[in-house]
Amino acid sequence: MKKTTFAATLCVGGLSLCWACQFGTGGEAADANAWQAPDWADTLKNPIRAASPELDQGETLYATYCATCHGERGQGDGTMGAEFEVKPANFHLPAFQKQTDGAIFWKISEGKGPMPSYKGSLNDDQRWQLVAYLRKIYDAKNNVKPEDAGNKYLPVEQFTIDPALHSDYIPLPTGVHNAIQSEELVFMADTVVSGIERPWGMAFLPDNRILITEREGGLLQVKNGKLQATPIGGDVPKGLRDIKLHPSFSTNKLVYLTYYIEPTDTDGGYTVLMRGRLEGDKLVNGEELYRAGPFKEGGETYGSRITFDPAGFLYITVGQRTIDDRHRWLTVQDKSNASGKVMRLNDDGSIPADNPFVDSTGSLPEIYTYGHRQPQGLTTDPKTGEIWETEHGEMGGSELNRLTYGGNFGWPLVTFSRNYDGTLISQDTAREGMESPAAYFIPSIAPSGFDFVYGNMYPGWDGNVFIGAMIQGRLSRTVLKDGVAVHDERLLENIGRIRDVKVGPDQFLYLVIEDKKVKNNSRIVRLIPLKSKS
Repeated sequence: MKKTTFAATLCVGGLSLCWACQFGTGGEAADANAWQAPDWADTLKNPIRAASPELDQGETLYATYCATCHGERGQGDGTMGAEFEVKPANFHLPAFQKQTDGAIFWKISEGKGPMPSYKGSLNDDQRWQLVAYLRKIYDAKNNVKPEDAGNKYLPVEQFTIDPALHSDYIPLPTGVHNAIQSEELVFMADTVVSGIERPWGMAFLPDNRILITEREGGLLQVKNGKLQATPIGGDVPKGLRDIKLHPSFSTNKLVYLTYYIEPTDTDGGYTVLMRGRLEGDKLVNGEELYRAGPFKEGGETYGSRITFDPAGFLYITVGQRTIDDRHRWLTVQDKSNASGKVMRLNDDGSIPADNPFVDSTGSLPEIYTYGHRQPQGLTTDPKTGEIWETEHGEMGGSELNRLTYGGNFGWPLVTFSRNYDGTLISQDTAREGMESPAAYFIPSIAPSGFDFVYGNMYPGWDGNVFIGAMIQGRLSRTVLKDGVAVHDERLLENIGRIRDVKVGPDQFLYLVIEDKKVKNNSRIVRLIPLKSKS
């Protein structure tokens, strides 16, 4: 299929994904001493007033160019910044904020090391808008509540929960705690599980338990609506990521998990697929089914989402990583390795005889699709049976893709993304023989897990896709028409890093929200449609 552009592309905010706005290390002393602007820079004055509407443009620029490395709130904790030897600056530290506006403007303009120069990409006004916004987020850190314009809260006394609604997993609350107006309906964000540590995925069991994977290795369970003090025991590995039940779990009790093995001095890192049988509160007969690697980088962005198709084939994602002396981009179009691929396996880990490259010399027979950058979401459309995937771009160009048999999704030859310094990765956003995304997002939303909503539970949302937007801390409601995105609604602004999105058997939409900074502060949130009392 020819890769084409779409008039309905979801350009959420303008420009391209987030660049590294590196000002030095994350440490306070290093910020003050490692990189000094010349004295004359202190004489430069910011023309942007503190209360100027242009601050909104600065916020957009920050989300576009800086948040991936410096984090949504400017605390130096962005996903991509974690890979730098010199860590991104924390803009809330006094060592950064005591610099003059002119010094910060000069650093944005000139760049140093992994911090690119922006004077060729952003005009003077835009760079001053960024400076002004960096002052604003510092004020927000110091107890000035940022405007939460994306969430339209309504008086809770005007709404009620329909008594006909019911969940066997977690009882519905007796009252309305918040009422949020979306384009189609009013709903409540209901925190149902809290006090967990960096969750990644969740699975709903037929006996009304919920299993939740934690990165540090805990396989938690929610029983009778309560988080249990003791996690699932037995053959549970460390470094957990995704979880998926076998389509015939009710009879065979098989649970599939992915986990990471971090690189060592003598070997690379791996993403691993395993399965075990759940017997009560233990996972037994654990066996490794598939291992991708060895990769030189750590396991933060290896990928490893899991899904099954209606025929019972299992799919697993693997992100682009460095596996040899080549740049990691150059591994993605090479079908002799696992980097930047989606794999298709039988449920026992063997290779299906009808895989697209099973008879292709030099290709891994497990490959189903290739040309992916960082796949962070994988879901089967319950209505059509099609497999869909989300992936991160570099600067901009996050994608929602409908996977096709043997499809090449273009990275890095075809992309809407740019380098972190703003330069082009490729001149092409379309090439013959390469697949087009159903949606691409500029600036990046850093998409994660996602799911399709069908039915009448949420009036007006039937057939929509709900995608976790990690870097923007929100939920994206994406409307598809004939397999192409035509509309995007921003929901739950500032709710945090949504790591996974699942529609439970009770038809409620659940969000796995990860807090990277505060221990045991992650949570599960359920969306409940509300009914007007009038």
